[in-house]
Amino acid sequence: MRAVNPVCKFIGLLTTTFVLAGCHDPVLNLSAFCLSIILILFSHVKIKSLLLMLSPVLLFAVGMFFTGFCFSAEGSMPVSEKTMIFASSAFWNGMTQASRVLAYAGIGYLFALTTDQIFLVRSFQKQLRLPQIFAYGLLAAWGILPHMMQEYKRTKAAFLARGIRTFPVSPALLGPLLVKSVRWSEELAIAMESKGFSGNETRTDFHPVRVQWYDWLFLGICLSLSLMAIVFL
Repeated sequence: MRAVNPVCKFIGLLTTTFVLAGCHDPVLNLSAFCLSIILILFSHVKIKSLLLMLSPVLLFAVGMFFTGFCFSAEGSMPVSEKTMIFASSAFWNGMTQASRVLAYAGIGYLFALTTDQIFLVRSFQKQLRLPQIFAYGLLAAWGILPHMMQEYKRTKAAFLARGIRTFPVSPALLGPLLVKSVRWSEELAIAMESKGFSGNETRTDFHPVRVQWYDWLFLGICLSLSLMAIVFL
């Protein structure tokens, strides 16, 4: 999944989410969630990290289940002959709400955990014609982000060394960080202009981003599954 073109991955998964939004089938939602988790594991994502990220999602899904189960209208979700595994319309409604949370979370994690940020921006620039000035801005922002996190930790440690306790979003922590971020962005902009970076120049790529056959295959599979879900469900 990491090698799939981000634009094709984005279009395919976005189409899937739109289809799931119009379907009220817990089996389909749970199938999408399980398939997403399998693809994430095959992409060499650490199981511990995945479980930590899924913990709040599972908790929210349980809450949505009991919300749909306890506050469902009578006869709002009738149980058909094809879904006799569900005991009542209230259980069906709860499973629909909970499984939808899991399906959306699984698809979102599949895109986020298997997509490189640099590859994503370069793909949007080439395949979706994202202006260079925006692409450079996004790449610069991701380059500054690690320095911002490091500066945040340093400022927090400085306050603790003086016996001053602050909460995570304290203005005392965010104020210096905001000032330094503005200074870094100005220095970065000046440096890029001095090196000839411009949004109007036509440039070549050392590693061109192209759409390969497996990208079209992934997009075709997503569109085919979405079409089958619409036709049969």
